[in-house]
Amino acid sequence: MKYSLCTLLAFAAACPAMAGFAQPTKAVKLDYAQKQTTVVFEADCAITAATPHCDCTTVSINGNRLTAVVDTSAFDASVDKTIAATTADGAQTTLTMKFDVPQAVIFTPAALIWKVGEAPTPKVLHITVPKGSPVKSLKEAGLEGEDFIYKAAKGKKKGEYTVTVTPKSTAKRLRNRLVIKMESDNPLYAQRIIMLRVNK
Repeated sequence: MKYSLCTLLAFAAACPAMAGFAQPTKAVKLDYAQKQTTVVFEADCAITAATPHCDCTTVSINGNRLTAVVDTSAFDASVDKTIAATTADGAQTTLTMKFDVPQAVIFTPAALIWKVGEAPTPKVLHITVPKGSPVKSLKEAGLEGEDFIYKAAKGKKKGEYTVTVTPKSTAKRLRNRLVIKMESDNPLYAQRIIMLRVNK
């Protein structure tokens, strides 16, 4: 949206001395596989320009009110998205939307790592499917690479699984990927990649 010079000058004259956004950062809680959400920001004077930093976000301006419509269909983890906004007094503000995305599957730890030269002992990946998750179950685990040995098993409780991984050797740096495939009606949750590494 563009304004004439006269309009911008009128807006600037109407701005208080300490103009700005009361809440430049907003926390937004999403549901599983939520496709879209709307976030509204308000300034103390007219907003003259706004540029989102992600193609997932579109913005509209109405006076001192900015409305952001965000496509959240690809969000599978908590993430921040920002918008560069300018008010009539010339001040520029980065507006931040902090999206809290519930985890459909919890992996602990996020990666399995050994150090070069340490004993090639097994490490266990714990997998938990929370109640209400769009993931129904763990289908299978597979290895991309030949440097590790792994074994998947069901846990004692429903929705719990483990994958025990052991490097064949820790004599040098290694990197393989453990592919966890899951049963879900939403392709967003079809699989996850867990890195297996032997680092220096």
